[in-house]
Amino acid sequence: MDDPKTDQRRAAILAQAFAAFTTYGYRRTTMDDIARGAGLSRPALYLLYRNKADIFRACMQALMAEMRIRVAKCFSGEGSTVSKVEEALNEAIIRPYRKIADTPHGAEIFDAKYEFASDLFLEWIEAVEEEIAMGLAAEDATGHIDLEGAGVSAERVASLLLDATEGMKMRMSDMDEVAAKLSDLVRLLIGPFTR
Repeated sequence: MDDPKTDQRRAAILAQAFAAFTTYGYRRTTMDDIARGAGLSRPALYLLYRNKADIFRACMQALMAEMRIRVAKCFSGEGSTVSKVEEALNEAIIRPYRKIADTPHGAEIFDAKYEFASDLFLEWIEAVEEEIAMGLAAEDATGHIDLEGAGVSAERVASLLLDATEGMKMRMSDMDEVAAKLSDLVRLLIGPFTR
């Protein structure tokens, strides 16, 4: 287990690396850029990360961990199940997409998933599905929705939501349109289960 100083150093590296990747692009960002931005020597950086791809993967995993916390928080508050699921999808899909897409090299970052990080993007979708399923199960357990009575599991509903979301993202380039359709989808899919 790392000590707090090492954890802080890693967090600084990842913050600087993400900024460099989105500002200069993955291909143009060097280990020197990352080390300099984090206030480290290049050899010190290599003690913590093997290469740029390793750092990119760590950035995506850190973003995924943050996303899980935000999605779980959506289900802990007040409001209808429909609004909780809408907010969870916004935090899990729309917000992270915009965080990357709205940068100078966002498209290149998304392309990286095809080069060497496709497993991380699949892991992201699985993490979102898992968090939403847990949230739906909690809503079912507290009586806010009735999935059991409908004969469908929280996992199945979450899977359907994510499959539909990925289909929308493939068909539409405008995330505002995706967000609007997600809202409609959630009302149509979750609304009938609410009590």
